[in-house]
Amino acid sequence: MRTRFFETEDERNRFIKNFSREIVQHGEEVYKFDKNRMRRWQEADLIAPDVDPVELARHWVATHESAQLVTLKDGVARFLKELELAGRTKEYRAHVREYLKRFVSEFGEAHVSAITSTQVSDFIHALPFSAITKRHARSGIVSAYKWFVKQGWAEKNPAAAVPVPKVDLAEPGILSVEETERLFRANEAEDPEICGLLALGAFAGMRASAIARLESTELDFASKAILTPASKTKKGRRHYMEGLPGNLWAWLERTPKTAFKMEPRTLATRRENAFRRAGLLVTSEDAKRSHVQPKAPPKNCLRHSFVSYHVALHRDPGRTALLVSHKDQSILWNHYLGVAKREDAERYFAILPTAAAVQVG
Repeated sequence: MRTRFFETEDERNRFIKNFSREIVQHGEEVYKFDKNRMRRWQEADLIAPDVDPVELARHWVATHESAQLVTLKDGVARFLKELELAGRTKEYRAHVREYLKRFVSEFGEAHVSAITSTQVSDFIHALPFSAITKRHARSGIVSAYKWFVKQGWAEKNPAAAVPVPKVDLAEPGILSVEETERLFRANEAEDPEICGLLALGAFAGMRASAIARLESTELDFASKAILTPASKTKKGRRHYMEGLPGNLWAWLERTPKTAFKMEPRTLATRRENAFRRAGLLVTSEDAKRSHVQPKAPPKNCLRHSFVSYHVALHRDPGRTALLVSHKDQSILWNHYLGVAKREDAERYFAILPTAAAVQVG
């Protein structure tokens, strides 16, 4: 190991050059062998020649008594830190943290390897949430345990064996064509900034959280497309939308760039005021003063309206699913197809700024 002879000087120089490159690439530790440990590795290889030694080590850690020292509380804290280091969005981390925080409050001092599928199942079904939220909670626990298993803290994922809660999706709440037009007409001269941001929901199907993070440079007017970087999407994947309706770009062309610098809280307030101007939102305070009933638009109504009218217009759920970043077409087929009529969809995507409003903008 320490001495080597060469027949020629050139042969020696070539070895030195290659050896130096290996040292730089792998470090000196690669060449510091412990003979006794090497013999033990050779014996292990004879016993199980087809087994990856790293997998053997992980199995040992998972089953060894010292692995039981990792509590769920500590494991979750390290997992959440790992999500941050991996670049997962702040919104995603906040959702996962909320579910895991409840899980830790129930089993925090237990070792991650000691928690059973039955305990996870009982915890999820006891949550005071809707089925869709319970499904998200299960997903968060599954993700955490996948990481725990990789660390060797648990031998298996107990949450993976828990059935996914069944979700009976209600029919999506949408705005009628008349309500949508009233929303834009009531605000196009009063607040041109909010109209452009509302159009991104109504005519591109973007989520409110994604609109709040959108920058004007991400709008490609030449190609009529929107590029959302992976760091800004709900699922952490780059999203490119093209083939969006023409009326969207008509609204965006008259939208001041200052609209895309609006703080999320300001955006929420301006959005609420826009719905109030159109008579689509009547708060409890307004209802008392006017002696009418409180009123609110359906949740996520702009995104749901876009999906419903887009499916009705094109009769192609796959095309719509691609725009709104759905992994498959099943939800669109089962819950959006037939919600709106084609003739209404044609009117919906013909809602354009008025000439007077364009001049004002």
